[in-house]
Amino acid sequence: MKDSIKRNISSVTNMLFPIFILGLVIFDTSEVFGVGGISNSKVVVPSAETVPRKHVEFEPFFSFEFVDDRDNTFRLGGGARLTFGLLENLEAGVNVNYLNHENSDLLDTVNDFGDIEAGVKFRFLDQGQKYPFSLAYQGGVSIPTSGNGTPWFIEIGGLVLTKNFSDVFSMDTDFVFGIVEDDGWNFISNIGFGYYLVPWFQAVLEGAYAYEDIEGERSTQIVNVTPGFTSPVTDWLTIIVGVTPDIYNNNTEKEVVITTAFTFLF
Repeated sequence: MKDSIKRNISSVTNMLFPIFILGLVIFDTSEVFGVGGISNSKVVVPSAETVPRKHVEFEPFFSFEFVDDRDNTFRLGGGARLTFGLLENLEAGVNVNYLNHENSDLLDTVNDFGDIEAGVKFRFLDQGQKYPFSLAYQGGVSIPTSGNGTPWFIEIGGLVLTKNFSDVFSMDTDFVFGIVEDDGWNFISNIGFGYYLVPWFQAVLEGAYAYEDIEGERSTQIVNVTPGFTSPVTDWLTIIVGVTPDIYNNNTEKEVVITTAFTFLF
């Protein structure tokens, strides 16, 4: 990609516009999580790019969730991501979900502090004459803070693949395996395509699949898609918007999630 576009993507990294079936949605509340604290270049799916060395990304994000049930359940979430560029190909960061608000016709309004998610990403292949794509390792942990029985999640490992087809067209895809406290496991995968219509506007389409199996409970599956966009308005600010409807759910709620984020590079 052009240096200016590539710099915006790698430094502003985080969220854009989903396409087919391979992953999870980052603000989903069905207790299936992806790696938190790492950067991306679309709406949800991470990219193999890392935050530049000695730089920091700060990203406040918000989610609005509408649940398809008879109780008119609505959830509002808010948080922030802080990601550090440790080496040219290594980053580490944390998501702090400081707002978890739920309201419905059945329950009184509930306000809670969300989970804390930490993760790392290490890129070990770079696209170029030798390799046709970039490849990175990802892993992390999700730490519950509510104290109401929410389990720990440990994402022991996964891969992120990024392919730049041209200066304006790119693809990111990933998968990660996780261990769930109380004898369970999960698998999460995403794929996303982005196209820069103009240098300051990237249209995105993503898709996601998530599976979770906990001993003594019914397994859950989610498939969703996310159309959206990212807008690198400056070298240090990118705006991200996405809408994620679930198109298939098994043993979990069906939702529509609207996400917004603002990525700052320092």
